[in-house]
Amino acid sequence: MTQEADQIAAERAWKYFERNWNPQTGLVNSVDNLPWTTWWDQGSALLGIHAAYQLGLLPQDVFQKRMNTLLQTLEKLPLPATGLPNKAYSTSTAQMRHLNDTPDPKGTSGWSALDMARFLLALHVMRSHYPEYSDHINRIVARWNISKLVKDGWLNGAIPRAGKLLEVQEGRLGYEQYAAHSLKLWNIQASNALSNPPVKTVEIDGIKLQIDERNFKNSGATNYLTNDPYLLWGLEMGWNDEVKPQVQNLFKVQQQRFKRTGILTAVNEDSLDRSPYFLYYSVYSNGQSWQAVNTTGKAYPQLRFVSTKAAFSWFALMPDEPYTKRLRDFAQNLSDKNRGYFSGRYENSKLGVNASVDVNTNASILESLLYQARGRHPLVLDPSEIKN
Repeated sequence: MTQEADQIAAERAWKYFERNWNPQTGLVNSVDNLPWTTWWDQGSALLGIHAAYQLGLLPQDVFQKRMNTLLQTLEKLPLPATGLPNKAYSTSTAQMRHLNDTPDPKGTSGWSALDMARFLLALHVMRSHYPEYSDHINRIVARWNISKLVKDGWLNGAIPRAGKLLEVQEGRLGYEQYAAHSLKLWNIQASNALSNPPVKTVEIDGIKLQIDERNFKNSGATNYLTNDPYLLWGLEMGWNDEVKPQVQNLFKVQQQRFKRTGILTAVNEDSLDRSPYFLYYSVYSNGQSWQAVNTTGKAYPQLRFVSTKAAFSWFALMPDEPYTKRLRDFAQNLSDKNRGYFSGRYENSKLGVNASVDVNTNASILESLLYQARGRHPLVLDPSEIKN
């Protein structure tokens, strides 16, 4: 892949941020033109802005203005009685919202440990790369009751039930460890999430993969085995030795499906341009392989798709694999020149492009390009930690 191709991709992905940054709050829309967000998405947004600045896409004064606006918003962010940011907010007013984008003035939506962990990872990257912001960031986080994100060594979230908040163990294999490692950057230890996840081995197309035993039937939450947490983990923190065999086999099983069927395969969680508007496409979930399901576990096999952000990320992380080069070539031009990159393309050729445009896709592309530009060093390492 040429430097020119990387430059073109970076400029296209940055278009999303130019269109969807809110000057009143410094927050970035989760989906193109929709003034609403979660903290997972703001983690993506912050890392996307960091990557764009490091790649030379925006001048220092613009970067500083964006950071200062965001930090001022976070300082005054309305919080529920829990002392943790609500699950969702308006990006134009920074007021609390429900997940369906209706007003939530009392912050009754609960909190997500996974989302907060991603946002805290992004804040850590900012405080370590730009020491001038570290005091401000530490002050903001000190307002939040972040110790509540872990309970008995497990990730702890809260969901609304019968007019109250019910605290629940959150995260399944992959997502759970990505979030637990992120929280360690803030000295929060989720020891059970890291050392005791209930896993078993399954064989998919003859390849052994670890999956979470907590599935939709026995826990009410789906055990998605998909690319996103593993790819973000690689780009942002670097894979540890423990996770590498899982990552290798996750890559291998997708490459093998392509060889077996001729269908280009790069699964992910992604937004869609049609109902149900968001799907988790997984190598394995709820007892079946190659499942595309919504959050309630309903399957949409006709809407399986190739994920743009997975294509860019796999190539950045494993540039010597011919299959990742094929993925990147496929995704290079999957964009709208004014809005940024599309989420992907449906496997069913009659459906064509998945024309949804969102922050996670465009941020992941910028992160993957920064990872490459830094000599394939994870984003959490500040410049002084990189040995030439």
